Amino acid sequence: MSYFSDMQVVEWWHMPFLSFDQDIPDQFSATMIGWLGDKVSSKGELPHSILEKLEWAYDHRLFDQGFLGCHECEICCNYSDRGEILIEDNQNMYVAPRMILHYIKEHRYLPPEVFVNALNHLIIDQLDKKADL
Repeated sequence: MSYFSDMQVVEWWHMPFLSFDQDIPDQFSATMIGWLGDKVSSKGELPHSILEKLEWAYDHRLFDQGFLGCHECEICCNYSDRGEILIEDNQNMYVAPRMILHYIKEHRYLPPEVFVNALNHLIIDQLDKKADL
């Protein structure tokens, strides 16, 4: 899997037809979160309420570049996943690999506070209702 430092801004692209929301631009500036490579740089505990929101995002905020394929955890080599999660907050678009959930649960990765705050601002009931429209 690619390595990006937390909060690194890159030009990102995806295939809209593989996205939870086809209105997301196919190219945009993304703030990268959780692209760890082979080590965990920041460890800690994530509050359960935030972890629940990230689990929801894992299931409902998937988007994909389409050709990157599955990636194995370079820390333990016992888990693989594919795709990315998009979290938007205050004009920021945070992109995390779906493996972020594994990194948090199994390796105690603690994402930057701004990303945790963005997750905290997700109002899942409202997002679920919007998705049903």
